Amino acid sequence: MPLFETPYPQLLSSISSPSSDQPVYLIFYSDPDPSTGKLWCPDCRDVQEPVKAFFSAPESPKGIVFWVGQRPEWRSPENPARVRWNVHNVPTILKLMEGKEVGRLVEGEILEKGRLAEFTKA
Repeated sequence: MPLFETPYPQLLSSISSPSSDQPVYLIFYSDPDPSTGKLWCPDCRDVQEPVKAFFSAPESPKGIVFWVGQRPEWRSPENPARVRWNVHNVPTILKLMEGKEVGRLVEGEILEKGRLAEFTKA
């Protein structure tokens, strides 16, 4: 399954569809810095390539990147990631079933050996 790096509205609406019996994974990252093109969050940069490789494999589940914004947007208590998903650290990966959170990996947990593979088992 491909990794969707642009959370199109139809993809985001599909995660709340009760018809799917497969989990969907929301991957919360900082936005790329406009001057460098790199994610402004160093922890996000650390996990970006391993996460991309994992979710881009043919047998992988659906992963959708949710960009939290630049640093000032991210720090806002009104940030959609904070309000809708209760995300307070990036990177964070949420496991969703029928639009409801059933698991979460935060920051360094994502890089722990075997943790992502175990987390994504259905």
